[in-house]
Amino acid sequence: MRLRYPVLALTVVLLAAGTFCWQRKIQAKSPAEDAPYTARLTRTFDRVSSVGTPVTGTSTIVLARDREGRTYEDFGNGFFFVQDPIKRQTLSWGSNSSMNLNNHDVLLAQWPYWEGRKGCWADAQGQHETSFPTDDDRYNAPASPGDAKVETIDQHSKRRVVIENLGDKEIHGLTAHGTRMTMTPLEDAGTYDTQESTMEIWKSREPNLKVLEVQTFSRSGWERKELSDLQRGDPDPALFQPPQGYKIQTIEYHQVPCEH
Repeated sequence: MRLRYPVLALTVVLLAAGTFCWQRKIQAKSPAEDAPYTARLTRTFDRVSSVGTPVTGTSTIVLARDREGRTYEDFGNGFFFVQDPIKRQTLSWGSNSSMNLNNHDVLLAQWPYWEGRKGCWADAQGQHETSFPTDDDRYNAPASPGDAKVETIDQHSKRRVVIENLGDKEIHGLTAHGTRMTMTPLEDAGTYDTQESTMEIWKSREPNLKVLEVQTFSRSGWERKELSDLQRGDPDPALFQPPQGYKIQTIEYHQVPCEH
């Protein structure tokens, strides 16, 4: 099933041409992990496009969480995404061609339940399709930095995945835990993606926030996202509402068989 609507699930990793998801062992969450904040990450990149054109630049990503558990993300490219676990809905608007929305449309998606949304989903008309990671799509990191690397063969993407536990370190005054994932194409990967890639992620527990992410690709360059500003406390409530005058398109998702 082709991924057409970006769903930001917890601990999900988006990497290269495909979507690969891995999740560390789930730990009990403390109230501090859900503390409200507004954070800005500076994204810098030096890449080569699929047609060989150099692409470089800098942008700002804005993340926010309020006391009710709602989250907001401004991707820095004109696309915005809000999740509301209490209402079991997501809001999306902005320049994302996969959503097939007009410039002033908002996609309001309703979900039958929030936790445990695995597998593939679609609306009644089949116009919107999305998928959440299943157990087969997740890769657990070693329990401690002293443990050996964990290696997995991903048959869906035809890649060898190696996970390392990097331990803890302080980044911008926050204690962050790091994990590195290296993905190498198998010999029978075909034309899907023939370059090796590495993703290193550092995430703080208080607040529950990604503070550094570095991706490197053997042929197409690198990308770095790093925390540049953190404001604790409730974010501006206006962040969680689409711009005035936008037309809301409501859809209801139901689970469907996944196509491989």
